Amino acid sequence: MEQINISAVQRTEKGKCSAGRLRRAGKIPAVLYGPSIIEKGKGAITLTFNCKEVEKALHGAAGGNVLVNLSVAGEAKPRMCMFKAVTRHPLKATIEHIDLLEILMTHTIAVDVPVHIVGKAAGVALGGIMQLESRKVKIECLPTQIPSSLDVDVTALNIGQSLHVRDITLAPGLKVVGDTAATIVSIVAPAAEEAPKTAEEAQAELAKSFEETEKEGKEGEAKEGKEAKAAGKEAKAGKEEKPVKAEKTEKSKK
Repeated sequence: MEQINISAVQRTEKGKCSAGRLRRAGKIPAVLYGPSIIEKGKGAITLTFNCKEVEKALHGAAGGNVLVNLSVAGEAKPRMCMFKAVTRHPLKATIEHIDLLEILMTHTIAVDVPVHIVGKAAGVALGGIMQLESRKVKIECLPTQIPSSLDVDVTALNIGQSLHVRDITLAPGLKVVGDTAATIVSIVAPAAEEAPKTAEEAQAELAKSFEETEKEGKEGEAKEGKEAKAAGKEAKAGKEEKPVKAEKTEKSKK
């Protein structure tokens, strides 16, 4: 497991304004969490890093899971930590904030380990397409046993076959955390390509479309005619009823 050395200074100021001043001065605000910190009645320790030192250390790190040998000014011995989160500016890509987690070398931890595809699948050679379903697998182990990646050999995979988390061969001391039935990689058949239409087929489809449009127009006209005819009958019936009512009224007066 790769290790890097970083130094830090504790800070007392908190808030956005303080963090902004630190960034402008080439510093990075950070927070350290861990079991020994909780035992002392603190939720976390706020720190400040030198931006260039951290960028250099991260640039040289081969993988995402790196052990950090953290030396805090004023403390007698360094702390062993891991990066919990590194927040970067969305446009400048500069580091805005760091969260670290203190670890105990004798206690197991759960980490996400990237998947490394090995070999060329037999199904791909036959025209199949390889789909990577999961890029990481959560593993539980001691800090010194964390692998940089997990090799997944796809050489024997044919079209329609898959490899799952349970199929990965793990080194002694490593344990999968989570669903072992989750799919890692699959080989699927390519989508069938539709043959281009001939000029005769295109012309036939166009003629059929015109016929359907014309038929819909005639049906619409016929429906409107029926509705108009029905409305005319109702209006005529209404006119015939009015004189009858008037006649009845005159008789009642007499």
